[in-house]
Amino acid sequence: MKHDFLFMQSSMLSGCSYDDEAKELTVTFSNSKNYVYEDVDKSIYDALTSAESAGKYFNSVKAHLKVKK
Repeated sequence: MKHDFLFMQSSMLSGCSYDDEAKELTVTFSNSKNYVYEDVDKSIYDALTSAESAGKYFNSVKAHLKVKK
């Protein structure tokens, strides 16, 4: 199941989407750059989309995320 792009109220992130089958998290930053992260558990997406501060949460997990090439 693909989760549609979700806009965020964040100065750092514009939004994100998630693909359950591929386990890929797509993040769009405020500067309009997109990054796709692979092998991401859905719990990361759920926490990101429900975080009080999406930018702070993303910064706390980004070191554990692998950018898809």
